[in-house]
Amino acid sequence: MKIAMITATSLALASLTAAVSANQTGRDVDDAETMQNTQSMDHMEDQASNLETEGERHDTREVLNESQKVLQNMKREEGMDAALEQAKGVFLVPDFGRGAFVFGGRGGQGVVLTKQGGDWNGPAFFNFGAVSAGAQGGVAAGEVAMLLMTDKAVESFKQDHNFALNADAGLTLLDWSNAAQGSYGKGDVLFWSSTEGLFAGGAISVSDVFADDEANQEYYTRATTVEAILEGEVEDDSEDAGALKTMLP
Repeated sequence: MKIAMITATSLALASLTAAVSANQTGRDVDDAETMQNTQSMDHMEDQASNLETEGERHDTREVLNESQKVLQNMKREEGMDAALEQAKGVFLVPDFGRGAFVFGGRGGQGVVLTKQGGDWNGPAFFNFGAVSAGAQGGVAAGEVAMLLMTDKAVESFKQDHNFALNADAGLTLLDWSNAAQGSYGKGDVLFWSSTEGLFAGGAISVSDVFADDEANQEYYTRATTVEAILEGEVEDDSEDAGALKTMLP
């Protein structure tokens, strides 16, 4: 009887051990598959991240190239060379409101350059949300540019947070059509658009302006600040930026 009980107990233990072993084997397989899937997902995310980085680098070059076209079109305007000569900075936006070049779905992306001691610093990449002009409300204008005529206007772009260019910020924005009449000396920011007469002399306001940190980091291949860029503390020897600066007085 004792022998039979021992034998039965041994068989039960053996069955339990086998079941535990099988269960553990199943867990090991599941864990291995989970780890493999996780590694595969990580690899896919890395690939996606790399593709995104390459795309951003391409976009920053394209923004610079298209900004040259904006400047070319601006300089066809009578009196623009004189205005650029007096400007302390410029914000060139190749395609406001149409989605091109935009990071994060913002309204417009472009480049800011500032003049210091006769030399142009930058580019620093910026985005902004919207432009309004009096009763017209929000507008989409294609090519736009802002000439920064005063130190106060330039200082606005050296901030690391969202800001606005309008009367509430203590800035005066003028339409280029007014500047063509010789009044641009009265404004902090001179607003030009490829769409003639779009703003019709209305009170212009630019909202939600902010530095595009991702684009700046991709372009300069390291983390930096817009203040350092616009004060000439960050070197840039690229041909694209050099060609753009050559076009500025």
